[in-house]
Amino acid sequence: MPAINTNASLDVRNFPSNGSDGYTDTTASNNAVYSYRYTGGSDQAGGLRAQVGQGAATLNLSLAADPRYTIDAVTFDDPKGQLSWRGNAPRNGVLTNSNTDVEEGHYYVQVKDSVANCTVPCDPMVINERVGK
Repeated sequence: MPAINTNASLDVRNFPSNGSDGYTDTTASNNAVYSYRYTGGSDQAGGLRAQVGQGAATLNLSLAADPRYTIDAVTFDDPKGQLSWRGNAPRNGVLTNSNTDVEEGHYYVQVKDSVANCTVPCDPMVINERVGK
């Protein structure tokens, strides 16, 4: 399995999911319920799955939401320190996974809503598997 270089997009809405639209509810910093949905990525849900030792994997992420939303920050739950982020603009960037060790991690995209002046957390998965899984 060669290194993965894939694209994903993130859509954010300032209202809850209806339960069958594929969006995930999340609570913004102003305590309002928002919803988000990732598309693309290696799992079609914004995730990045790679097999260890197959080279670095990258995910080009674009915000495909209303212009009021921008990427405010990207943080990680990354026990083995394999993830990094390079933001290209307020609405896109590149996640790089060095993919050198087995790990299940998360990257957290914090989106800023300029109208409501709040931030919205959005969390997909990153998984590095042993070769042959």
